[in-house]
Amino acid sequence: MAVQEKRAWFMLSVILVTLAVYFAFISMVRFDSVSISVFALTGFLGWRRSKRRRGEITYDERDRQIEKQALLSSLCVFYGLILVLSLAVGFTHGWDASVPLWMVIQIFWAVSLVIWAIKALIIIVLYRRGAHA
Repeated sequence: MAVQEKRAWFMLSVILVTLAVYFAFISMVRFDSVSISVFALTGFLGWRRSKRRRGEITYDERDRQIEKQALLSSLCVFYGLILVLSLAVGFTHGWDASVPLWMVIQIFWAVSLVIWAIKALIIIVLYRRGAHA
């Protein structure tokens, strides 16, 4: 398994743990304005030192190409989802609806998790498919 694929699996597991803790916190405590702290605390799960051995090459041209393609694809999917969801919310709830600030912050963090999760999934799929071998 390639180093980049291992990192993608690790990133995906951290995102899933973060979302599980967040939804458990929301369902039990129900402090909506304080629940953003769960994102900050569980974000430290992803903190780790990367050990690189002397002479080891972590990224080559193939890895960089997969990284670029995964980032471009995840951002395209994200912008498509934002477009569809914003239109759906605008038509169902009206265009003049107000949103609390804590909800905007939570939406920002959730969107960043979605982008990173899509990117990790695309990296895993591209390595498994072997399209760039």
